[in-house]
Amino acid sequence: MALSLLRNAGKLNVVGLTKTATALSIPMKTLTTKSLSAESSKTISLIKNAQGMTRKFSLTSAKMAAAKGNHVPLWTAERLISLGLLGVVPAAFIYPSQTLDALLAVSVVLHSHWGVEAIITDYARPQVVGPLLPKVAHGALILLSIATLGGLFYIIQNDVGIAKSVKQVWSIKAAGSGVAAEEPCKE
Repeated sequence: MALSLLRNAGKLNVVGLTKTATALSIPMKTLTTKSLSAESSKTISLIKNAQGMTRKFSLTSAKMAAAKGNHVPLWTAERLISLGLLGVVPAAFIYPSQTLDALLAVSVVLHSHWGVEAIITDYARPQVVGPLLPKVAHGALILLSIATLGGLFYIIQNDVGIAKSVKQVWSIKAAGSGVAAEEPCKE
């Protein structure tokens, strides 16, 4: 009986328009050993016999890529990277080195990649934007993540490093902040 309900899940039966309503109605079972009062037994018999608004609904699973596979290891890795960033970022600025810069680069790019991937998966669904745009967005994200990681490794190997570069940017003062005010032109 449950299988026939699932097979015909897409149909809607309102007020007994088809004869399948009686075949698909689920009988009410009483799991109590107490005797019922006359009033409650009348209510139950009315509910059993009522075939008014029988509604069928679909129990099929959503067609989503996230519905397949075991995502616990990935979720754990995401949380470990996020937790690791709490220690890597200060360590890279306190003790700048190529090793800590490389660890900072990999963890920041991974953290950003997974975050933007979640946004793309949530908002660029094939059911909403079509089948092509999510593939293009994921491909562009992969290329952007690879380019970002490559650029950060280039800074680590051929320049002063990530932490020292950030410190240099922070030390830049506004043009004229340390200069005395100029006298107005007398013309």
